[in-house]
Amino acid sequence: MNGKLVESVKKALELIDKKNLAGDVFGVKERNISYSIKKGELSESSEYEDLGLGIRIIKDGKIGFGYCTPGKEEKGVRRAEELSNISQKLDLGLPEEEDIPEPEIFDEKVEDSSLEGEGAEFTQQVIDGAKDLKDDIIPTRGSLSISVGSKVIGNTHGVFLKQRNTAVSTGVLATIPGDETSINAGESRFSRRMDLDFADIGKTAAEKVDSLREKSELPKGEIPIVMNPDAFGMLMWFGIVPAINGENIRKGKSVYEGRKGEKVASEELLMKDDPTMDWGIGSSPFDDEGVPSRTVSIIEDGILARFIYDLKEAIKSNTESTGNGMRGGFKNPPDISDRNIVLRGEGKKKDELLPDQGILVDGVMGAHTLNPASGDFSVVGTPAWLVENGEIKGKVEGAMISGNLPEVLESIELADDYKKSHASIGSRDIKMDLPSARFNDVTVSGK
Repeated sequence: MNGKLVESVKKALELIDKKNLAGDVFGVKERNISYSIKKGELSESSEYEDLGLGIRIIKDGKIGFGYCTPGKEEKGVRRAEELSNISQKLDLGLPEEEDIPEPEIFDEKVEDSSLEGEGAEFTQQVIDGAKDLKDDIIPTRGSLSISVGSKVIGNTHGVFLKQRNTAVSTGVLATIPGDETSINAGESRFSRRMDLDFADIGKTAAEKVDSLREKSELPKGEIPIVMNPDAFGMLMWFGIVPAINGENIRKGKSVYEGRKGEKVASEELLMKDDPTMDWGIGSSPFDDEGVPSRTVSIIEDGILARFIYDLKEAIKSNTESTGNGMRGGFKNPPDISDRNIVLRGEGKKKDELLPDQGILVDGVMGAHTLNPASGDFSVVGTPAWLVENGEIKGKVEGAMISGNLPEVLESIELADDYKKSHASIGSRDIKMDLPSARFNDVTVSGK
């Protein structure tokens, strides 16, 4: 744990105490080393460090937020106090000391790799894995990043918590160049441990693009589709995750408003936000407000059970925080965020989900247009393959897939090929552990 960061958080808390005010201080230090792949070669590497404090002050029931770097604590506290004078009154209750879980999220091997510069070797393994399949396949772009971070959260109620975390992520796009158009397919993986097979990541991307050489005719109508985990995760993150956000429930912006306790999915479906599981993408002992992490069961046996809240929304909604107050960095105040969405079901073999006629989808375009207030979606599956008699055939183009995601969940079938799906969307991250899924209630159209 970085001693400078710990002392800086303590100093800021002391300054708040001297003013006889309540508040909390969030400190973060993250070191990230990244390597880029361009046109089949290791292109460049870069390194950045994020270090600072986010400070909240509660004065006369009003919340002010400021931020600073270590050594500038007085400035950060003063700014937070100034801004509290112009905010709305909200009796925010800060958490008290409680026992916290201790999920495994730090791997010394990752830290050692970052210090020893092994990322370049790992990136080359990704490149070689993609190149070795066939001579005309090129890993045209990609990246690998290794990060080591520390978080500290303390408040004027005696809470003082610390954590360390590590992460490794990589992705690569494999391409078969063409005279008019090129064929592309990619693969990405994430782990908090040094347990990724980097050569296999490149090989998997190459195998995907190699399977796209032959074309098939796109079947149309109400046919089943099977989505690989990353594609499925995009739909869930844009469609269902906002719909379980407590603020959207309160404001009537969710398809699940007023449906708590009702059957909303297949009886086999379990959906939970579980930041307590070892090595989860968003796992940690506590959220960014100092609330102990807990498992939030959202859908149990197909029944809608709970929504997610941070401290502020919990007050407005007359409930308790679920430990979902997260920050996009020390310059951002907390907001409601999913932590580590987990989906489980009957867990069939993926081959068992393949229909007699349908399509297999590896990625989607347009998921951001999904409406969480209605659940309606219309996306393009790309890349996608024809499935006939349970066998994967050639690629299909222009597959427009439309339906209603909450309705799809009522008949969804899940495989057992669980994958940690991770992607950065602006200042927020997709953090999911989910399998491939078969959608039975969708319409496929196209050219």
